Amino acid sequence: MKTIKELRNVLRFHPQEINSLVSFFAKHRFDGKLDFDVYLPTRGFNLQRELVWTLKQKQEIIWSILMRRHIPRMAILYTYGNVYQVIDGKQRLSAMLDFYDNKFQLEMLDGMYYFKDLPEDYQNVIGGFEFAYNIVNEDFGNKITDSEKIEWFKFINFAGTPQAEQHIKKLSEKVKKLK
Repeated sequence: MKTIKELRNVLRFHPQEINSLVSFFAKHRFDGKLDFDVYLPTRGFNLQRELVWTLKQKQEIIWSILMRRHIPRMAILYTYGNVYQVIDGKQRLSAMLDFYDNKFQLEMLDGMYYFKDLPEDYQNVIGGFEFAYNIVNEDFGNKITDSEKIEWFKFINFAGTPQAEQHIKKLSEKVKKLK
């Protein structure tokens, strides 16, 4: 049996939990340095799958904000090249930002509403929502490798909306070849 220390020694880096406002991320977008796909050059494919959420799923994340339902923590790597790579949470974060940017409507009893058409108190709750995420700040000369990004992704994604079987198999095969 492994010790607790061995069980917890999965990643060589230690993510820190922080929060950010939806409005801050939406307004700044970090000058195009918010990377939802996380291309893995040593593998030749992206860590994250394509955007797959339905309109209903996107609306549900907005309802979760309004109703104070739990939204799982996301994971972001801040690279030495000043890029925010979304390791986990692409669907959630992109839906929040897209709604804030009026790219889809929220269904309510009396109709459909873009963010800009909602009452001010709704806008304040959504824009002021502090979503939680773990961040790792990459150090100069100590880059997080593609294999480590995959391991972090797999460590987080042991449950939830299933990834395409082919995508998980592809990630697992590439990691096995390196060990």
